[in-house]
Amino acid sequence: MSQVFPPNKSSARLLLDFASACWNDESTKAGPDPQRRYLLVWDLYIKARSYMILNRVAFWLAILSGLLVLVWPSIAIVSKDFGLEREFLKSAIVQTTITGIAALMFAVYSHYKKRQMHIENLMRMVVLGSESTELLVSRVLREMVRIDTGFGFSGQVLRKSAEPTPDENAPDGGKTPAAPAGD
Repeated sequence: MSQVFPPNKSSARLLLDFASACWNDESTKAGPDPQRRYLLVWDLYIKARSYMILNRVAFWLAILSGLLVLVWPSIAIVSKDFGLEREFLKSAIVQTTITGIAALMFAVYSHYKKRQMHIENLMRMVVLGSESTELLVSRVLREMVRIDTGFGFSGQVLRKSAEPTPDENAPDGGKTPAAPAGD
């Protein structure tokens, strides 16, 4: 059974291996609840581990690019002392690009760090929670769908456009929401 749970596999493969091991193994006496919780923890672990790897890469790239943003103006000046008079070193476009890359790396790190922490909290809920397995599985699966959905630009735009705009002619400038009709 321990061969079912190496961390370097996809969630789908984990589910397949687990189901195969449970349904083909006659000696399993633990019952379905502990097995389902264990499977859920491993499924969450695979996601958390993937996010952890992305975090480490993004973190070090963010640190490196952040340092590059700090020292780039000095590099442009000091490069003359070494006989490297390249115009691109002083270019505002290059400096802006480096700053943009640094910002992107910090954003990627932050994005995946939040996902990793959310998954780890779900793992804690599974391991330490006292809820019934049915309720727990339902809650965790809902959260995993939400996490896996990610960011949808069109969804954000549609949500913003569906929000009512404040009434500029209202006495308070539209700062308080209007009372529902019929009150």
